[in-house]
Amino acid sequence: MNIPFKQTPNYAAGPTKKIAVVLHLTLGAYNGAVSWLSNADRPNRSSAHYVIGRKEGEITQLVKLTDVAWHAGAISNPNDRAKRIMLKNRDNSYVNPNQYTIGIELAAGYDVDQDGVVEPNENDITEWQYQMLAELVKSFANNPETAFILDEKNIIIHGDISDYKEKPESVRTELLKRILSVPTQSREAIKAQITNLLNQL
Repeated sequence: MNIPFKQTPNYAAGPTKKIAVVLHLTLGAYNGAVSWLSNADRPNRSSAHYVIGRKEGEITQLVKLTDVAWHAGAISNPNDRAKRIMLKNRDNSYVNPNQYTIGIELAAGYDVDQDGVVEPNENDITEWQYQMLAELVKSFANNPETAFILDEKNIIIHGDISDYKEKPESVRTELLKRILSVPTQSREAIKAQITNLLNQL
């Protein structure tokens, strides 16, 4: 994939091997998200490896895969899905997830929840974003710079690690459907092979 690279100052040098992907939603538009994640002059600096916008062509890499993006370092009541991939130190504390995960930000529209809080709207993710996200995640499995294995347990959302963060569950579900589902032709071929084997018994 030929993705424009714009080095953010908000990162830590590697090399580290990434084993999982963390999905995020931005509250702002694509250009604003890239600018925000590249701003070194604000408190609580953050970044991501990639930002994918809602329009075709809107994608930027901000951090090399072997380096550490600051996207999921705060841990708060991680759920079981997160715990399946979270690494621990010798003292049983959790290793900072930034060390071994790839952060991907999807620019989303916004919604207002029942408490009047403005939050990203996961229903605004476009077909372009899903196509690029699926292609990008699949490419990690064949990249010698990562230790990523294409499996549903290795794809989580920010809210899995920190319970107060965004939880784009439908985005994860759609991504998994696109990258892990077996095409109809393949299913039929597998079914025919099984039937063949059974007939030989």
